[in-house]
Amino acid sequence: MASLPLRLVLLVSMATLIRSSSWLNFTGNSETIRELIQPLKLTRTFQISKNDSENDSQVLFMSIYHETKRVIASISKYQPVATSLYPSVTKVQGQIYHSNESKDSYLQVTWTHPKLSESGKYFCLAHAWNSTSQNSVFDADITVNVIKSSTDDLAVALSYIQDRLDKDGVDSIQISRASPTLPESCRDVISSEDRVVVTLASGLKVMCDTKTDGGGWIIFQRRINGYVDFYRGWKEYRDGFGDYDIGEFYLGNENIFKLTSSKKYDLRIDLEFNNTKYFAFYTRFEILGEQDYYKLQIGGYSGNAGDALTNIHNDKFFSTYDKDNDLGTSGSCAVTHKGAWWYRDCYDSNLNGKWGSDRINWSKLTGITKSVTFRGMKIREIELN
Repeated sequence: MASLPLRLVLLVSMATLIRSSSWLNFTGNSETIRELIQPLKLTRTFQISKNDSENDSQVLFMSIYHETKRVIASISKYQPVATSLYPSVTKVQGQIYHSNESKDSYLQVTWTHPKLSESGKYFCLAHAWNSTSQNSVFDADITVNVIKSSTDDLAVALSYIQDRLDKDGVDSIQISRASPTLPESCRDVISSEDRVVVTLASGLKVMCDTKTDGGGWIIFQRRINGYVDFYRGWKEYRDGFGDYDIGEFYLGNENIFKLTSSKKYDLRIDLEFNNTKYFAFYTRFEILGEQDYYKLQIGGYSGNAGDALTNIHNDKFFSTYDKDNDLGTSGSCAVTHKGAWWYRDCYDSNLNGKWGSDRINWSKLTGITKSVTFRGMKIREIELN
């Protein structure tokens, strides 16, 4: 029986200190892969040492990215489902374990039919934390070379397939090229995962919340770990920024305007403060176009977070540090409070404020001297009866 070419295993390890030695391993199933024939699989595992385990260590975030700066896959404590926006990746798996579970956290990506463009150096990064509040960064890299398959390689692959057909008693292979219909909205998306990234029929790529209050939400703002800087200018807030893989992003005011001007939407804001979860719900949400400075318009409030949006921010223009549209007469709210928001003079809430400070406020919960630790803003189409 003919067999496919054997694959080598490449292992890259790096030991770094948190309190003692913890290990980050990065492996590939081969350093040389034949295009379209051999699968390419990259696996990274993070092992916390026994001493770290006793000190309540935990992995916060892991990612794999290509030398071209493309993020291939990521997973975090706050987004426990491993995700990848890289179109040629066939499968992504991962799990983050706490040190007391005695299991290695891991992240794995697989290309079933890798192409030449998948060649190059891959980097992996891990952020870990222990009970003494000490953060450490671990990294490693691996080089993969995808080469063009020769005629002999193809012959071996065909022989292998024929062998399998003969063995399984199959006379033919049927290939289906069904074209899936793209969803019109996140209401059309059903998934076992809490959040998934999809491309809508309009061509807009969004992250859907499929579970909260029945699902169907388009998440347009999400902040969980501070890896993405939200102190940005007008153009970036207009067009959108961030990274779905990392889990921090802003969809962009122009995209939000196009969505909310075409259909009616509700708004939900999820917050966490002092390890307790809160939410604010508004029965109508819309922002106007750029010519109206993306003015905010919201309806009635309900929830347990308190209403920190209606009184000061409703019917106000969006402001950034380089485009001051607030109603204050002295200085810029965006500059003073290191954010971008629908300021008046200045705010009751400031959810795009600077991370790691006292500026990410929802005043009904935090006052103006403390920050919420998790925030996400999402919209859902109002169902027509």
